[in-house]
Amino acid sequence: MAGRRPGSGPGLTPEQAARVFERFYRVDASRSRQEGGGAGLGLAIASALVSAHHGEVELVTSPGEGAVFRVLLPSAAEL
Repeated sequence: MAGRRPGSGPGLTPEQAARVFERFYRVDASRSRQEGGGAGLGLAIASALVSAHHGEVELVTSPGEGAVFRVLLPSAAEL
C-alpha cells in the first residue's frame, strides 16, 4: 500500500533532506514555536510509526521543486 503527499513548498537541499526525519530538526531554524514554527517532531514521528509497521517513508525533493513524501506499507500477505 502506498500513500503520497506532494508539497508546494520551496523544496529541500540534499543536506536538509538527509536530516529531515531527525527528531527536533527544523529546516528553518529562524522559526520559533512562538512564531508558529513546529517542534521538529512531525516527520520523525511519522517515520517511526511507518517503520513500526515494517514500512518506509520516501522523500523526493530538490530546491525550488517542492517535496513529495511517499509512505510505503507492506500488505498483510507480505508480512
